[in-house]
Amino acid sequence: MAKETKDYSKYFDFSDAKILSEDEFGKKVRIKGREIHIISEPNHRQGKKRRKEDVQVLYESVPQELMGIGEGKHYIVYTFGCQMNEHDSETIKGLLEQMGYTSTEDRKEADIILLNTCAIRENAEDKVFGELGHLKHLKTEKPDLLLGVCGCMSQEENVVNRIMQKHGFVDLIFGTHNVHRLPQLIQEALFSKEMIVEVWSKEGDIIENLPKKRQGLRAWVNIMYGCDKFCTYCIVPFTRGKERSRRPEDVIAEVRDLARQGFKEITLLGQNVNAYGKDFIDIKYSFADLMDDIRLIDIPRVRFMTSHPRDFDDHLVEVLGKGGNLVEHIHLPVNRETMLFSKLWEENIHVKCILSLFAN
Repeated sequence: MAKETKDYSKYFDFSDAKILSEDEFGKKVRIKGREIHIISEPNHRQGKKRRKEDVQVLYESVPQELMGIGEGKHYIVYTFGCQMNEHDSETIKGLLEQMGYTSTEDRKEADIILLNTCAIRENAEDKVFGELGHLKHLKTEKPDLLLGVCGCMSQEENVVNRIMQKHGFVDLIFGTHNVHRLPQLIQEALFSKEMIVEVWSKEGDIIENLPKKRQGLRAWVNIMYGCDKFCTYCIVPFTRGKERSRRPEDVIAEVRDLARQGFKEITLLGQNVNAYGKDFIDIKYSFADLMDDIRLIDIPRVRFMTSHPRDFDDHLVEVLGKGGNLVEHIHLPVNRETMLFSKLWEENIHVKCILSLFAN
């Protein structure tokens, strides 16, 4: 039996929506009795653009006046998807704990529940909407519960429209580019009692100095964000923005701090770590250079993911060959159909070229 094709057009029908006000701070609408403050919403066309503006590096922290807003309250963060989402959840938890919230595993005890979502597979989206269905009953029992959806799904127009139309009990929607704005968004959702929607469809900036709640002796370390490959089947360039690298001094300082804390293993993260440094205009510093510097830090094991075969160069192979704390493991995704469909997928990958990297 053929799988029924989903009709997303119904989520773009806002004939029953009433605009209450509109100004430079966004617009307020009412949909099926629910008032919604749309500060900014996802835009597929904007997400695809790649401008020449410099990427800003911003050093943010939780505003002093919001640090006690969660005292005596509890939170739960559910994470769907990749290691990047796991790391984003560490940041979200760090922000919440700086605001005074305490972690819990009991839904009935939670005062705020956030779903950090994945948009790579339809199955992941189905799981999130299924989870929202379960949480609707909890929200009915506990009206003051703050329920939010964030992550890659929030960067999709049809998802945000669907939530606004079909899941009016959600209080907060934000995307991948404005995680640092979580304290301000929580404050507005608590005091306005409106659904707050703030999703930035832009290439993105780099936000440093955000708190993280890590567990265990393994740590994720972001070294870059976004992707410019635009492979035919992939949504990541739209949900994560353009390729932008953290400054090497910031990455190295974070790794050194993790070493001082006693972490035994770090994994350097990026949608395409091999492209690290290619966006720098003031220095010539590649991923291989970064790895060469990090191998001198007293961390027993250093891994990285994910690599793109196009950017896996000889210099990186040479550095990895030095061994030490650089583990003998490379995460290099290759599809078996690559040779046949490389032109269709716009990837310029050739299996023989990839294999030659390991033969030398």
